[in-house]
Amino acid sequence: MRLKTFSAPSMTEALKIVKEQFGEEAIIVSSKKAGNGSGVCVTAAIDKDELSINSKDLQEVSDANDFDIITEALTRHGTPPKISSQIMDIINQLAIDDVDTALATSMDQVFNFQQLPSAEAQGIFMLIGLPGAGKTVTTAKLAARAVMAGKKVNVISTDKVRAGGFEQLEAFTKILKIDLMSASNPASLKDAIMAGNSEYQTIIDCAGGNPFKPDDFKRQQDLIDAIDAKVIMLLADGTDPLEASDLAEVYSELGAESLIVTRIDVARRHGSVLSAAAGGNLSVCGIGVGPSVSDGLRPINPVSLARLLLRNTNSRLNK
Repeated sequence: MRLKTFSAPSMTEALKIVKEQFGEEAIIVSSKKAGNGSGVCVTAAIDKDELSINSKDLQEVSDANDFDIITEALTRHGTPPKISSQIMDIINQLAIDDVDTALATSMDQVFNFQQLPSAEAQGIFMLIGLPGAGKTVTTAKLAARAVMAGKKVNVISTDKVRAGGFEQLEAFTKILKIDLMSASNPASLKDAIMAGNSEYQTIIDCAGGNPFKPDDFKRQQDLIDAIDAKVIMLLADGTDPLEASDLAEVYSELGAESLIVTRIDVARRHGSVLSAAAGGNLSVCGIGVGPSVSDGLRPINPVSLARLLLRNTNSRLNK
């Protein structure tokens, strides 16, 4: 993998430079404002991943020079009209002559993106979401990232509701040679935090529940309020976009600030990603690809998300 940082007055110009020097397969690793507050710095890498569409498809889209293809893609993915209109309004104001860069630049302005918790990051991370959203596997994936980086990690499960929930995570942590701690209420969660090494990263698999049910909402709220944690919402890709928006809104009330989307490899429509990010004002920080811990987690940014949405959107080109 080759990494390089590019500086430019704006994100649009930075993406153009990246594309010119690294080509269509470039992945944006990070972006931030320049140190002097003027312009942006973008770090890009040459790498191929499953989110990239092939260069032939990208060239066909660019050659078409038809930004209606973006409207078609957003519609096909079930993006709510309000979000689609916001994206297209920005695109119409941009002086960009290719589709993928225009969509990526627009989404960079509409949505928030941040990096996944690094293996070196200290602090407490709590994963919340519906039952089946992928919290347990994602907890194991985050723990595996830390172990593979040579770091120690504390792992806590509060999943005493779902049959076999604790045992599933325990099977993963045994492979990683991590002692799994258990907490069934706010007091025992505090005790588990105190029992762990404060210099290690702590990952908490919070039991799923129905956040629209008052009792479940309060149970999760009490756990979150008991500790000082960064709360990450887990969402299964392919969820109905309107449902995803409602879920993100209520999980935001519980304290979620960022979003990891799971099962992205088995979903055909990804409007739920956009809908959840907008509905809960959540920062999109990563995706889960594959059910096994070895499949890991991947970062996501405006460019890779744009490519994901444009992939296989070729019905207009074939007319």
